[in-house]
This record gives sequence, C-alpha cells and structure tokens, in this order.
Amino acid sequence: MLVIVVIGLFLLAVTLGLGYWSYLLGKRNQSNLVGTIIPVAYFVVRAILAWMTQTTTHGLVSSLVGSLLFSLIYYGLFVWGKHRAK
Repeated sequence: MLVIVVIGLFLLAVTLGLGYWSYLLGKRNQSNLVGTIIPVAYFVVRAILAWMTQTTTHGLVSSLVGSLLFSLIYYGLFVWGKHRAK
C-alpha cells in the first residue's frame, strides 16, 4: 500500500512540475515550437505506456483521451504564460 501511495505522489509531482515548467516556458516568451515539446512528449510517452499495459480497447482509448487532455492542459498553461509575458 505504501508503494502505491509513493508512486502516486511521485506522479503527481511530475505532473504538476511539467505544468509549471510549461507555464514558465510561456512566460519566458519562448516560441510556439518549444511550447509543444512538453505536451507532445507527454502524449507520446503515455500512449506507449498505455499501449503496452492495456489489454482492452476501452482501457486504451480512455488512457489516450486522458493523455490528450493533459497535453492540452500543458499547452494551455504555456499559452497562458505567454499571454502573461506580454
């Protein structure tokens, strides 16, 4: 049980850290190409993990939709940071 909690906290920290990093990249007024690196990389990694671990189509689709949602959130944070830099 403790291992699951530690892994969950680690994933939460990574997720929040990537979001904050996306925001900071936008705030530093980086190019849009730089702003797409984190969301695309996150989606690709999560898609590969979902494909390797899911045995049902429903589980794979829900994992991909969740990954896409987080990727859009990361890009939104980048755009928000870019907007705040102006």
